[in-house]
This record gives sequence, C-alpha cells and structure tokens, in this order.
Amino acid sequence: MMKSLKKVSLPALSAAILFCSYHYGRVLGVICFDIGQRTSDNSLVARSKQQFKWFCLSFRLISATAVCCFCAPNVAVIEDPHEWLLQCLRLSASLICGTCIMVVQICYEKELLRMINSFLRLFRRVRRLSSLQRFGFGGKREFVLLLFKFICLVYELYCELYQLWRLPDLASWLSMLCDIFLEIGSLMIIHIGFVGYLSVAALYSEVNRFARVELRRQLRSLERPAGGPVGRRQLRIVEYRVDECISVYDEIERVGRTFHRLLELPVLITLLGKIFGTIILSYEVIIRAELYPSKIGMWGLVVKSFADVILLTLAVHEAVSSSRMMRRLSLENCPISDHKEWHVKWEMFLSRLNFFEFRVRPLGLFEVSNEFILLFLSSMITYFTYVVQYGIQTNRL
Repeated sequence: MMKSLKKVSLPALSAAILFCSYHYGRVLGVICFDIGQRTSDNSLVARSKQQFKWFCLSFRLISATAVCCFCAPNVAVIEDPHEWLLQCLRLSASLICGTCIMVVQICYEKELLRMINSFLRLFRRVRRLSSLQRFGFGGKREFVLLLFKFICLVYELYCELYQLWRLPDLASWLSMLCDIFLEIGSLMIIHIGFVGYLSVAALYSEVNRFARVELRRQLRSLERPAGGPVGRRQLRIVEYRVDECISVYDEIERVGRTFHRLLELPVLITLLGKIFGTIILSYEVIIRAELYPSKIGMWGLVVKSFADVILLTLAVHEAVSSSRMMRRLSLENCPISDHKEWHVKWEMFLSRLNFFEFRVRPLGLFEVSNEFILLFLSSMITYFTYVVQYGIQTNRL
C-alpha cells in the first residue's frame, strides 16, 4: 500500500484535482466548452459546445429570474440591518457575476477558447523544451494550493446543499435551488481566477527550471578551456533553445495578460464581495453567536471566505514572483555572450521583461501581491480584535 502511494506523484494528483474541478464547473454551467483529445496527435484542445452553452445560459437566466421574483422580496422584509446587508451583498454579487458569466459566454466565447487553447499549447511547448518526461500539473506548491482550494470547494458545496434539507415545501426548495445554483456559479469566478493565475505560475516555474538547469548546462558546454572556436552546429542548437525559451516567456506573458483582461471585472467583484462578506459574517458570529445554532459551521464559512481571498492572492503572488525569476539567473554571463547577436538578443529580452512585467491590477485600482496579503491579514486581525472587545463590553453592560 505504501509503495503504491509513493508512486503517485504530486503533479498527477494536482491534475486529478483540476479534472474534478473542471467537471464541477461544467455541472454549474460556468464552463460550457469541452476539453478533449485531438484525433491527429492526442493533444488536449478546447472546443465549443453550442447546445450545452445555450442550455447553461437558459438555466442561469431562469435561476436569476426566480431569485429576483422569490428570494429578493424575502430579503426586503428582513429587519436585522446586518443580516439585511449581508443578504443584499450576496444577491447583488451573485446577479452581477451571473451577468458577467453570460456576457463572457456569449460575446467572448471565441477569445476564451483561444486563450484556453493557448494555455494547453504552452504546456505542451514547455514539456518539449525539457529532456525530462513530466506529467501532471505544477509541483509541490501548486499541489498544496490546489488541495486547500479543493477543500474549500467541498465545504462550500456542503454548506449550500445543507440548506435544502430544512425547507418545508417544494416551491421553497426550487427557489432555494435556483439561488444556490446562481450563488455557487458566481463564486466559481474566483476559483477560475485562482486556477488561471496558478497555471501562469506553473508555466513560469517549469521554464525557469529548464533555464536554470538544462539551458545553463548547454551554455556552459560552449566553454573552451583553450579559447578555441565553437562548432556551428552546437552553436545553432543552443541558440535555437535560447530562442524557444524567449518565445515561450513572451507567450506566457501574453496569455496571462489576456486572461487577466478577460476576467478582471468579475474577479474584482467577487473578491470585494468576499472581503465585505467575511467582515459582516464575522461580526454576526462574534457578536450575535446565540442566534446561530451551528457556531462551528458559521466559523467554517468565515474561514472559508478568508481562505478564498488568501488563496487567490497567493496564486497571483506565485505567478508574479516566478515571472521575475529569469532576471536572477544571470545567463548573460555564460560564454555565448561573446557573440554580438546573442548579447543584443538577451538585452532586448531583459528589457522587454522589465517593460512588460506581469502584474495583476484589477481595473488599475490596486496591485494584488504579497503586500496585499499582509494588509488584508493585518486589517482582519485588527477588525477581529475590535469586534471581540466590543462584544465583551456589550455583554458587561
């Protein structure tokens, strides 16, 4: 048993988690395309599914209409201001993100498929660069982040479906089902953003590993102890590898920028909704814990919302930090730098990296980075401390 477990690689487990998440998104109607193998070379490719797309759009539109007709009036009569604010924020974010999903599926389907196929093609190009056979997705960091995200998805689905068992009649059950479908579908935006930025980080990491180990070794092989000339054939092979590495870096930056531009608005809305929802929900749990029969479940929702923000930020930080790694490799100090063409090419590539630096700035409002993580953590700790102190003073009075 232990021997069989040791043979299972972390990249393969990460790929299995992505496979389950892909089908989970298809069930929710957020992913309306199909990823399958091409018959010619067995490579993965994304294809449009028109009938499935219009079925998902129709069901999402029906769900949004049902939520506006049946759930919104119930929110309007809530007397508790904190509960009313939390429900209004939840419904508004769900409806806005649901609209964004429909707009992307209708108006940007071709661009979305082109971007997905670019990601798949990039992974194939990166694997062809290295002489080592690699399978799966990413490494240890990507697996840990994906595992925590998978746990958040399972807990999110459990909490939503748990509400269905306490409803008295069929009409309430159907309206709640539409509400759950719309809400979980809108939350898939932040999960897709997490997977997209983590894919950019995985691509950068694999190319960095190739440049740090194999490309550096090939460049060092051009060294001649007596200063003799380098063979043209060997020089052409190394220059081809360098050109391919530079081309892959440029395409990763272009695909990552396209992904960010396509989903920055819905990701920003979901991210802000998560932050404000976490603040309001934590206040309710700390100050008015007696109103909730399952305190552990409510604290689980707070931790889960908190983890969604942190995981997205960590994925962005991994992508940004991995994109800057090439400048620290000092490949320009290798002996091929004696050739003028190589020197000019490498200087232009480094200048391009500095000018087109991969950053995530939703609508230019703020930069998602490790500083954002520290700011969010410090703000939440300060807020929790204030709320706990306020609750203690209120109970004393």
